[in-house]
Amino acid sequence: MDRKEFLKRSVAAAAGILLAEHSKIFRTIPADAQVQQPTIYVSKDKSPSAMVSAVVAAMGGMGKFIKKGSKVTIKPNIAWNRTPEQAATTNPEVVSTLVKMCLDAGASSVVVTDLPCNPWQVTYVTSGIKEAVERAGGIIKSPSKFRKVQIPSGIVLKEAEILEDVLDADVFINVPIVKVHGSQAKITISMKNFMGIVKDRGYFHRTDLNQCIADICSYLKPALTVVDATRILLTNGPQGPGSVKETKMVFAGTDFVALDAFGSTLLGVNPADVRHIQIAEKMGLGQSDLSKIKIRYV
Repeated sequence: MDRKEFLKRSVAAAAGILLAEHSKIFRTIPADAQVQQPTIYVSKDKSPSAMVSAVVAAMGGMGKFIKKGSKVTIKPNIAWNRTPEQAATTNPEVVSTLVKMCLDAGASSVVVTDLPCNPWQVTYVTSGIKEAVERAGGIIKSPSKFRKVQIPSGIVLKEAEILEDVLDADVFINVPIVKVHGSQAKITISMKNFMGIVKDRGYFHRTDLNQCIADICSYLKPALTVVDATRILLTNGPQGPGSVKETKMVFAGTDFVALDAFGSTLLGVNPADVRHIQIAEKMGLGQSDLSKIKIRYV
């Protein structure tokens, strides 16, 4: 083997090692979801449980995402000391239905966790999520253990301490609620819900909130995102109390950029005006152009 061939093979081997490490870091969405035109599955005007079941069934069933023995972590929004009717936290029936579906699909455990803005000991109870999760057979976990990771694609956020239950899960499911969010982020749906897995989310606000949201989303892609729009918060978000609209809708997909673009329209916000949506699309994380997104009502 001459020197040129040796160098060529050495470079290829090094690239293979880097690719292997990359695959350990990034959780990727199912291969068949990596399409140019993402699909959003929408169910309306049924009970929260029936709507969750409908959208997951339309996507191929929970067994498409969960294999027998999988460890599942579900991340709802439990940030605030608010009741379900105030639409600042994820509907507990949406969460409990997903827990049960995961267990029925063969998950060995289903952990539900979040790092709230108000004390978790209070928000877990007031939101109704603790009781709902335990009733469904899941495990509600305090946000106590974090692990520092590097964010290879991060522009501003280069590293972060992330909840271990999220990092160690075989399957990560994101379950946000649709809300407005002040002047900086404008909305909080699936992408901004990732702030609840990061220990120092204050860093987001001290630097560049929208870029940091996109940066953390570049690190960890949920296998599935189910968006609670049974009630949406139209004013005084993200905490409320504010004006609540009963929209009686649940929608789901694997492209969180597309989901946020669709969800923003429910709030009367143009996704082109939401900076973290536009940044995420430019980073190759998803599609924000609604004309290129298939909306399927089920």
